[in-house]
Amino acid sequence: MGKVFTHTARKSMPPQQVKKGLAAFRNPSKWPDWNSNAKNLLATKAESMDEGDHLAVFQMVKGSLIETKWLVDSIREGDEYCEIELVGEGQSRNERPIAKGLKNLMISITFLYQEDGGIEVHASCEVSMLLAVFSKQINGFMKSQAEQFLTDLSSIE
Repeated sequence: MGKVFTHTARKSMPPQQVKKGLAAFRNPSKWPDWNSNAKNLLATKAESMDEGDHLAVFQMVKGSLIETKWLVDSIREGDEYCEIELVGEGQSRNERPIAKGLKNLMISITFLYQEDGGIEVHASCEVSMLLAVFSKQINGFMKSQAEQFLTDLSSIE
């Protein structure tokens, strides 16, 4: 049994801006334009995102190529909202697996395009009790994941 770490970030925004954020998020070919971490992205389909699609985000960190793989686990839509859940499928540095201690990494993004709506990003993961000694760093990672998505999505014009 492990320990679960979570962080939720939300921002109120006008409905039109939320819809622009959703449109950019659901179009993988636009990710490098708005996502500060996704310098390159490989997706199952270039122009749309559906349940079961796979995403691979590539970035350079300290001279090493980092690949982060995601599965679009679910997409729930209604008249005034859309919720998309991404499940982490692993990370690699220069084609070698890293970050194996993070289990069940998930990011859930809710777009609420109505008056007093906005965007909410919830990030969570589970780690073994042994890795829980690094709780400060893991909490920081969860916060940075959620805040980065929220900041990038809310700045789309």
